[in-house]
Amino acid sequence: MKIKTDNIEFISFSDGVCDIYTEDEEGTRTNKYIGLGFNNRVLGYNRVFAAKSAQVQANAVIRVQQVFGIDMHDTLEIRGLGKYDIELLQNIFETNPPSIDLTLRQLEMFEVVK
Repeated sequence: MKIKTDNIEFISFSDGVCDIYTEDEEGTRTNKYIGLGFNNRVLGYNRVFAAKSAQVQANAVIRVQQVFGIDMHDTLEIRGLGKYDIELLQNIFETNPPSIDLTLRQLEMFEVVK
């Protein structure tokens, strides 16, 4: 009898570091996570066209470890790249550790200082 093993993908969140926070109407920033590692994901055609059909723009997809308290429309800042709005959260349970895919819409880019 063959024992079935699940295909579990092991993830290292080593592609960069991001900060996740929320801002109120006055611009007061409330940090949720600082220095959270992430893994870049492929932004495929299906995701792009599904987002366009729902009138949402998708600029990037990253994977972070499964943490609590992240909400849609929180702001995510990738150090050195820019600020993004979280448009979609997808829990991924086939990874070790469990993780979340975040679909991002770019808000602004950082200027290159010479």
